Amino acid sequence: MSLILVLAAPAAATWSIIAIDAETGEVGAAMAACSPVSALGEPDEVPATIVLVPGRGAAVAQGSVDPGDLEQLRSALTDPTVDSAEAVITAVVTDNDPDLQSVRQYAVVVEGSVASVDGPETQPESLAVVEPDAAAQGVASASDAVVTDSLTAYTDARSRGASLIDALVAGLEAGSVAGGDDRCDGQTALFAHVSTAGPGEDGITPDRLLTVTVDEGDGQNPVALLVEAHREGRTGWVDAGLRPPTTIPRWVVVVAGGLMAVASILVIRRGMGYQRGGAG
Repeated sequence: MSLILVLAAPAAATWSIIAIDAETGEVGAAMAACSPVSALGEPDEVPATIVLVPGRGAAVAQGSVDPGDLEQLRSALTDPTVDSAEAVITAVVTDNDPDLQSVRQYAVVVEGSVASVDGPETQPESLAVVEPDAAAQGVASASDAVVTDSLTAYTDARSRGASLIDALVAGLEAGSVAGGDDRCDGQTALFAHVSTAGPGEDGITPDRLLTVTVDEGDGQNPVALLVEAHREGRTGWVDAGLRPPTTIPRWVVVVAGGLMAVASILVIRRGMGYQRGGAG
């Protein structure tokens, strides 16, 4: 296992694992972050900081990320002439504002080629570790163990024959046990996500996708809830927040409905009156 020290970015803490099955071309990612999932896209889609290109590879951008980064990552990943993880990152970094690279972290896995690069201002709170077909990385994690334990648990699970998605869940759970992000007051994160997609499948809304969200300060650990939901075979978005959604009192609905009905009758009668007047 090789380690790449990276730096502290001024962003909500995030840790993730990206991986590829070199034999099948299946790609996947797992992520947890101390920020609302809405900050990273729709809960029933792969988080906007992750790019999955089934049959090709996976990438993640963390820290201070420009939306253009993700577009460039996807473009480079889908370009067959860009033949390595290092080349994918180079294609993105070369085109972006050099002043912003200091607060960004990238990791890419492409058919057995793995690379990670980090700006000089993300230290000392972040870390990235890589294996031949996987990478784990974190920004502002509670400790280095969040990242190292995540990748170790992932590789151990794969060595025992676990599926890609099962191994990703195991890795994310290990990172949570190691502390996740201590800025979340023991919750380790506010959302947890895992998804995988095989060749020919959709890499944005894959069938094997699970996102669990909780409310800030409700004491729940979304990673632990994701592990449980995954074991139950659940997919899609699981909103596990304890705070009930804002609801409109029933009497308000009834009164509003009655007023709308009266208004409709008045409009109809007035229209009929106009018709009679016109006929006369």
